[in-house]
Amino acid sequence: MKKLFSLILIIIISFLSGCGKTNELDEDIILLPDITGYTRTEIETVFENLDVEIFFIDLGEATDSNSLVFIEYGQYFSIGDKFSIEDFLPIITYPEYFSGNPYFEVLELHYDGPYLGESFNLIDPVDPRGGYFEVTLKNCIDGDTAKFEYPQIIYDAIPGFSNNTRFLNMDTEETYGTPEEWGKPGSNYTCDLLTSAESIVLQTDPNDGLIDNEDYRRLLSWIWIQLPEEEEYFLLNYMVVIQGLAQVKYEYGSGETINYGEFTYNEWMHIAEDYAILNELGQWGDLLDPYWNYE
Repeated sequence: MKKLFSLILIIIISFLSGCGKTNELDEDIILLPDITGYTRTEIETVFENLDVEIFFIDLGEATDSNSLVFIEYGQYFSIGDKFSIEDFLPIITYPEYFSGNPYFEVLELHYDGPYLGESFNLIDPVDPRGGYFEVTLKNCIDGDTAKFEYPQIIYDAIPGFSNNTRFLNMDTEETYGTPEEWGKPGSNYTCDLLTSAESIVLQTDPNDGLIDNEDYRRLLSWIWIQLPEEEEYFLLNYMVVIQGLAQVKYEYGSGETINYGEFTYNEWMHIAEDYAILNELGQWGDLLDPYWNYE
């Protein structure tokens, strides 16, 4: 109640000071109010009414009782100091408190996605595309690309083949070049799935090209994996997206003419993404990327 009264008082004072300026302060100068004990939400309300742009800085160790609570003004400002509303005001608070591990961990999700249909084995993977073939992992690259040993028909069909495969309907953040937040967790999860698989099958798409473009010359594929003690092949593309480690992108019609059950492959991918968003998993949630330097 005392904090609420103080907040209302600050707002009233700021309103009155805007209606009739005293000779003591210029129009663009305010006195920094006492916001001891205020949370970030309350602080934003105060300075929105004072027409001051602020930014927050995390400091100290958060607990359940001090999460996002005001510590002090930054840049050597103190309560009661004069401050120009034309400047940006740094405000130091405790970080957000998480009751458990604040970092993302892969979830043990029951696989409820599509399975590889045997009927696709009767279709040519090169022309008209849509068929599949078994490969051996050569090395992981990142969350949406890997290199395999392929059957000769693939090398024959792609002159200047880069030997890399780009996964269809999905995109993970970058791991190399200019690394991005959530790139490493996506890369690690994909590689863990590929290296633990007892069998890997690639399936081309009849509604997309065999390769991505003439510059990269990467095979475009759906990635099916048979994990230990499993009889069915699971769709890796779906598994990475449902963990919140990839987004559905670069669709270009792929997955729209092949299906499992009542859904097309493309629809299955959106089901996975919708689940990750709804449950705030991976990059869609509040947990942190354990490999990212947030400083």
